[in-house]
Amino acid sequence: MAGTVTATTSSRKGRGTIRVDVDLLVTSSTTIAAASIGSFFGRIVGVIIDPVAGAGTTMDTAADILLTDAASGASIVADLSVGGAAALYRPTQVIATNAGVAVTAAATATDVNRDIFVAGKLNVAVANAVNGDSARLTLFIEEAA
Repeated sequence: MAGTVTATTSSRKGRGTIRVDVDLLVTSSTTIAAASIGSFFGRIVGVIIDPVAGAGTTMDTAADILLTDAASGASIVADLSVGGAAALYRPTQVIATNAGVAVTAAATATDVNRDIFVAGKLNVAVANAVNGDSARLTLFIEEAA
């Protein structure tokens, strides 16, 4: 692996909202291969990306952070503009038909975005960064009751 991923989970006292801080440091390359950050079960209610955090230099604006399901490799959250200023958002995904086709917003379907639920091990990867870049990815997950 050409970098390090260090995950720290806080507020894990049973059910409720937990905070997962993931420190990212790119070393000797421009990527960090998919690395496990732990197992989580519930709804992702918030994401913070701080491109200034860490021991390295500010994460480049071209850097991409990808959160994936460890078992299937399916993309859960992809942030393709990490660098610059810190960002806080609630990630959602577009609903799909039974055939797997994304539903396009229209007059009869204005709200096509839904919350993202996770169940199991998650991985984080970084691409298009610069050697020595660092950042912090924070996830807020509302665990299922």
